[in-house]
Amino acid sequence: MTISSPRRLTADASAETKLQIDVWSDLACPWCYIGKNRLDRAIASSAHAEAIAVRVRSYELDPGMSDEAKPNLELVAAKYGISPAQAERMEHKVAAIAHRDGLPFAADRVAANSFDVHRVLHLAGTVGLDDQLLGVLQRTMFSGQANSYAHAVLVEAASQLGVPRRRVEEVLASDEYADDVRDDEAEAQRLGVTGIPFAVFDGRIAISGAASIEDYAEAIQQAWSTE
Repeated sequence: MTISSPRRLTADASAETKLQIDVWSDLACPWCYIGKNRLDRAIASSAHAEAIAVRVRSYELDPGMSDEAKPNLELVAAKYGISPAQAERMEHKVAAIAHRDGLPFAADRVAANSFDVHRVLHLAGTVGLDDQLLGVLQRTMFSGQANSYAHAVLVEAASQLGVPRRRVEEVLASDEYADDVRDDEAEAQRLGVTGIPFAVFDGRIAISGAASIEDYAEAIQQAWSTE
């Protein structure tokens, strides 16, 4: 976990929001899953929880990933040039951390291209549901319940939260929000983001990596006190 001070981001929060947290993440990233849980807990413990908003920003770990879902362990083994057994041991180390945080974690989940996921998250962001939707998709996938990259799963998850089903289907049938995804990724490059999760508090305080609950809480307090 590293903390830095990026050039200030442009605020895009509602009038009721006093502190905005921008988080670059990807559905495939286990540390984003762990980091989101810790950030959520830090926000919940803050005296200012009701005035804090999280905006999900797009970052693709592997833009060239196939649209076809493939077994995660197979992909990990190929990426690092290791055996399936070694890939499983790597996953079990991360799983142990997730389990200590009370999170379900299945090493035998699937992975696929996440561009459509990011587009739907941008749609959800127009009604303030992007952070909630990401949490649902993460838990669904990392628990091994379903393939969160599948369009049917995306439509169901988003619509159950309150995103109009017809709009989700329209977005998935088009290239809508593609430019928004690319804009997020371009901004990440401008900020020098090389790993995720990457959280920016009030456009001024940045934390790279899945920090502890305490470190996230400290960043929230620091950002709030210097408003």
